[in-house]
Amino acid sequence: MKKYLLLVIPIFFYRELFRYFNLEALINLIIVMICLTFLFKRTALRNVLDLFIAICFTIYFCILYSKTVELKGIVIGFSHSFSFENAKNVFDTVNLIPIKGIFEVITQNISNLNVLYQVFGNTIMLAPFAFALLYFEWTKSYKQAIWYTLLCTVGIEFIQFVLSLYYSVFEIGLRRSIDIDDVILNTIGAGIGIGGYYLWSIIETQFKR
Repeated sequence: MKKYLLLVIPIFFYRELFRYFNLEALINLIIVMICLTFLFKRTALRNVLDLFIAICFTIYFCILYSKTVELKGIVIGFSHSFSFENAKNVFDTVNLIPIKGIFEVITQNISNLNVLYQVFGNTIMLAPFAFALLYFEWTKSYKQAIWYTLLCTVGIEFIQFVLSLYYSVFEIGLRRSIDIDDVILNTIGAGIGIGGYYLWSIIETQFKR
C-alpha cells in the first residue's frame, strides 16, 4: 500500500486548490489521481531505487499532464458567448503533413531557442514514459512500449484538438496546436526511452554480477 502514498505528490502539485477552491483544478486533480492509481495498481516497488524512480515518474506525469492536456477554461457561465463559425478556424491549425512543421520551425526560428523547445522538447517528452513502461513492467516488450507510447501521443493530440474546438466555439481565447510532427517526435522519443532502459538493464545486470 505504500506505493499509493505517492498520490500525495499530485495533491501537492495542485495545492492551490485547497487555498482557493477551483473546480477546474479539482477536475484535473481527479483525472491525474485516477490515471496514477491505475498505473500504481500494476506497479511493484521492490526496493528503494524503485521507489525513487516511481517518485520521479509521478512528478513527471503531473508536469506532462499540465503541459499537454490539462483542462483550462472549461467552466463557463450560461451567459458566455459562443459561435460554431469559429470552429472552422481550428482545422486551419491542424497539420497532417509529416515533417512540414519541423521544417518550418527550423527554417523560421533557427536563431532562437524556440527550435530547442519545439523539436528537442517534443522528442524527449515521452521518453521517460517509455522507460517507465519497461522498468515497472507495465509492458512486456519494446514493441509494446512503442505501441503504447504511440497511442499516448495520438491521444494527447486528439484531446488537444477537442479542447481547441471547445475554446473556439465558446470564444475562450485558448488554443492547442495539433501537429502530426508531434506524434513523430514523441514516438522517436519513445525509442530514446527504450534505449535508455536497454542501457540501464545492461548496467543493472553487470552490477548484480
